[in-house]
Amino acid sequence: MASLIKCPNCGAYNKNRDYCKHCDTLLSYEKKRELDVAKENKARRERERIQKAESPSFYEKYKNHRFLIVRVFVKITHSIWVGIMAVGMFIAWLITAVAA
Repeated sequence: MASLIKCPNCGAYNKNRDYCKHCDTLLSYEKKRELDVAKENKARRERERIQKAESPSFYEKYKNHRFLIVRVFVKITHSIWVGIMAVGMFIAWLITAVAA
């Protein structure tokens, strides 16, 4: 079914087109939504990047501290945390494997 869309910019009628044939104005609401979603996703990724750069994790913040005792404590704490997470992931995998 053919649809006539009036261009909001120049007033020309366009038949089954996403852009106006006279002034190249975007007419399709679907394309407008896609562009808006893409723009929002890009802005969200940029905000996340900035936030990550401004507030590093505990490990990233102190791994190169000027005092040796702080560096050692941070590395030991990080190693313990990684070990606990590995054991937890193994238990979750084991439960999933047994249940299947």
